[in-house]
Amino acid sequence: MQIRNWTFLIVAAGFAPLALAQGNRIGVVDADVVIQKSAKGKTFFEEYNVFIAGKEGEMKTMIDSYREKEKDFQAKQASLSEEKSKAMAVELQNLQTDIKRQREDAERESRQRLNEALDNFRKELMPLIRQVAQEKQLDLVLNLGPKSNMAYINPQINITEAVIMKYDEQSK
Repeated sequence: MQIRNWTFLIVAAGFAPLALAQGNRIGVVDADVVIQKSAKGKTFFEEYNVFIAGKEGEMKTMIDSYREKEKDFQAKQASLSEEKSKAMAVELQNLQTDIKRQREDAERESRQRLNEALDNFRKELMPLIRQVAQEKQLDLVLNLGPKSNMAYINPQINITEAVIMKYDEQSK
């Protein structure tokens, strides 16, 4: 039963000739876990979280300033001239626009940083995955990430920890 399931998965994935050949060995790596658990990945995510916290701090400062001005406006609104009231309302509206732009810029910048870093990690990992696969004499290595469609793997074919060790060795 187990062999039939693997055969189905492999045939469905288009690996039928390779998987059905005698003696082929398959390995699995979870590249996302490698990035998260490796020393270089941990350092990146620590720095990334500091960056995010800084952006959140900037946003909080802007929002606090807006709220303070809004509160001041509401307290003084009845005693203000129409012209002064309109000017303060416009100022508040401009602050809202600035906050929205700042938030969008921060989101865009954080997405860009993350995507660039992940792309770099993937480029760095490919030769290491290839090296570990050759050392373990594997014919095929599949990614075990969340989009992999794998129903089951034998933990013995998972080379994720070996790739993390190679990646950390290379980073020293």
